[in-house]
Amino acid sequence: MTAIAINKPLIGDLGRTLLVPALVALTLTSLSFGVGLTFGWITTINWLEAFAVFTSYACTYLCVVESRINYPIGMVSTAAYAYLFWQWGLYASMAINIYLVPALIYGWFRWGRDTQTRPVGRVSLKMIPVYAVVVVGAYTGAVALLSTFGAVLPLADTVILVGTLLAQFLLDNKKIETWFVWAIVNVFAIYLYFTAGLFLAGF
Repeated sequence: MTAIAINKPLIGDLGRTLLVPALVALTLTSLSFGVGLTFGWITTINWLEAFAVFTSYACTYLCVVESRINYPIGMVSTAAYAYLFWQWGLYASMAINIYLVPALIYGWFRWGRDTQTRPVGRVSLKMIPVYAVVVVGAYTGAVALLSTFGAVLPLADTVILVGTLLAQFLLDNKKIETWFVWAIVNVFAIYLYFTAGLFLAGF
């Protein structure tokens, strides 16, 4: 007869890895929702939006602590956001989240295992003009395309699109400048999502 181990941990390594991010994400999502209710921005719960926000909080926390598990969590989050933005007619935001799903697969391999991860570095000065030319060109083309399809707020939506492409590439390569680009993207995202009525995502 096989003995039953009574001292087996209730949660495994993966459970312990995800417990703190889940608690952080739950706390921040709840606070965001509470602020939205307090100021009258939110009157009903959009569960898809709440799920997308929850998983993005968890993913961001995992990025900050340099845990590679942020990539599969990020895939779930971006898929949820893509569907949410499609429902609200934010086509550039939808497109960037569709793009991010395979991009996160690249990031998973580029990042490396947590025990042998890439070191954090900075963007070299000679690459800044290259990034600038690519960003301006991509922005100009995307605005023209989105305007043709009648997208909601195409100028702000395109900043989010192009900025996210750059920020994710910098993140995958562990460049410290990724956080500056994300900050710019978030300023436009807050404006866009509040204007569109996605207050929880905006907050």
